[in-house]
Amino acid sequence: MPTKEARAKMTPEQKAEISRKDKLYQKTPKGKMVRTISSWKGRGMICDDYESVYQRYLTSTNCECCGKEYNKNQMDKHMDHCHKTGKFRNILCRNCNQLRGHIDKDYKLIMKLITMC
Repeated sequence: MPTKEARAKMTPEQKAEISRKDKLYQKTPKGKMVRTISSWKGRGMICDDYESVYQRYLTSTNCECCGKEYNKNQMDKHMDHCHKTGKFRNILCRNCNQLRGHIDKDYKLIMKLITMC
């Protein structure tokens, strides 16, 4: 990708060509992986090997907590990570990921709810 200075000197046709190539790249497996990992990093997730976590994400068919099967569109998959440290923990369904967040925020309240039943 050219620098801002180089882009400023380009013709509209040159900019359009770069944009077209970028769109094509985003559709490749490598482009999808780079975009997804970048998104995880932007949300604060930290791990030792992003590529292996990405492969785990692609092949994951069930929640690592409750075992619920994910929808085919993968919108149910959530990358669970600690919001204090950023450390990746698991690939969870939406419900388990939200529950994990509530447990982290108020462990004593969750324990109180468990003992009430």
